[in-house]
Amino acid sequence: MNAKITSAILLLCLDATLASAQQPSGQQTLVSDRVAKSVPTKYEPAQCDIKPNHFKVGSGAGYVKSALETDVPESKARILGQSEKVLLEAIRQNGQDKNPAAWYYLGRTYLQEGKLYPADTAFTKAEQLAPDCAKDITLYRRNAWVALINAGSKFEEDKNLDSAYALYQQANGIYRGSPVGFYRTASLLNDRKQFDSAAYYFGQAVAVSANTTDTTEQKYRNNSEFSQGVLLLNAKKYDQAAQAFEQYLKWVPNDPQAKRGLAQAYRGQGKTEQAQALEKEVVASGGASAGAGGAAGGAGGTADLMSAGINLFQDKKYAEAAAAFEKVAQAEPYNRDALSSLANTYLALKNGPKLLATSQRLVAIEPLSESALKLLGEGYKQTSKVDEAVKTAEQVLALPANVKASEFSPSGGGATLTLNATGRAAQTANGKPIAPVAVPITVEFLNAGGQPVATQDTQVPALANGASQDVKIEAKGAGITAWRYKRK
Repeated sequence: MNAKITSAILLLCLDATLASAQQPSGQQTLVSDRVAKSVPTKYEPAQCDIKPNHFKVGSGAGYVKSALETDVPESKARILGQSEKVLLEAIRQNGQDKNPAAWYYLGRTYLQEGKLYPADTAFTKAEQLAPDCAKDITLYRRNAWVALINAGSKFEEDKNLDSAYALYQQANGIYRGSPVGFYRTASLLNDRKQFDSAAYYFGQAVAVSANTTDTTEQKYRNNSEFSQGVLLLNAKKYDQAAQAFEQYLKWVPNDPQAKRGLAQAYRGQGKTEQAQALEKEVVASGGASAGAGGAAGGAGGTADLMSAGINLFQDKKYAEAAAAFEKVAQAEPYNRDALSSLANTYLALKNGPKLLATSQRLVAIEPLSESALKLLGEGYKQTSKVDEAVKTAEQVLALPANVKASEFSPSGGGATLTLNATGRAAQTANGKPIAPVAVPITVEFLNAGGQPVATQDTQVPALANGASQDVKIEAKGAGITAWRYKRK
């Protein structure tokens, strides 16, 4: 057995032992029963050119046949014990350790006994000595694997996750030709926040199915590669994350979230130009293609565009950043963050008309925002609307508090908006101080089409200069995606 296989078996045995130690008494026997029952009930001779060539090996083969032909459980157990004994004697005492038939029938014996890991070891040795028997052996391995995967799935449905994990690990130990067991193991480890181990098993899922033509297995493979990339990126292992996303994009070329992940990995490697090229692709596509990263379009797509736009803005690629923010603002007209980012991008581009139009939309959403009002004033200045610029500057001077949205949490049945107000040293155009004053506002909660779903009246309290206070507004109603408020 080669070193990699030996290491994998030792790891799986250790995991299974630890899991079994946490199981109720009798769990390991139950698992063994599943494996034993997965073996075909009718005896089938070897489907490859393999002969006993020794009387003890022939006896072992005969015992396997007899065990399947008896309906008495006690007799079956006794006969299988005889088969195991005589085959081990042949291997250890009679020089049959190079006889593939000895290992082949020993593997079948172990499976019928439910001895999973010894079966794997015996079958691995048989395959090494008789490669033509690999297909036949794979059928027995997969039968056991299916039984374990199905049982593990049931445990997972019942939220018995320790048992599910143990069965998936045992499934991975007996058959390594499918990504399913590795993927499910990785998912459980990810849920436990064991991210390094999860990344390893996602990688195993990819490795065993890299060239698969089965469409179901391709989905597991692709999801595994994407998930591994995300975990490696979060761990700041940028080189490995880039390799994972690069491979994934060969299989799913138009997934914007994977492109964004790869761009982040490139940035972590200092490959800024390659990152920018990918971010431009995300902007050009509108972040709307589907893949393992998420559904087509929707919040996932606009999130990708926002991320790409922010990176491009920071790189001073203002035209490309504006293209990204424009698409978000078009898809979500009341997205305050998109409008603010877009207005600042137009400011950097010195595009006065577009700055003015965008800042007007922004002020209509948050009229007590100092930054929104200053952007509006700059828009008037850049379009030579002097009177409006002066009036806006006076409005900023007299602003009693600067109000920013600190949190917006929509849910199925409503939404919560938290505004943070900070008192200002308000004054008139002539420099006369204005005393702190409360400001009544009406908050509207909007659906995707911009129609109000719910309306709440509240007020921003009177605050001394520099003092801050949160104003929390809750609303009920389905389909809330955005908000705006106005002074009463």
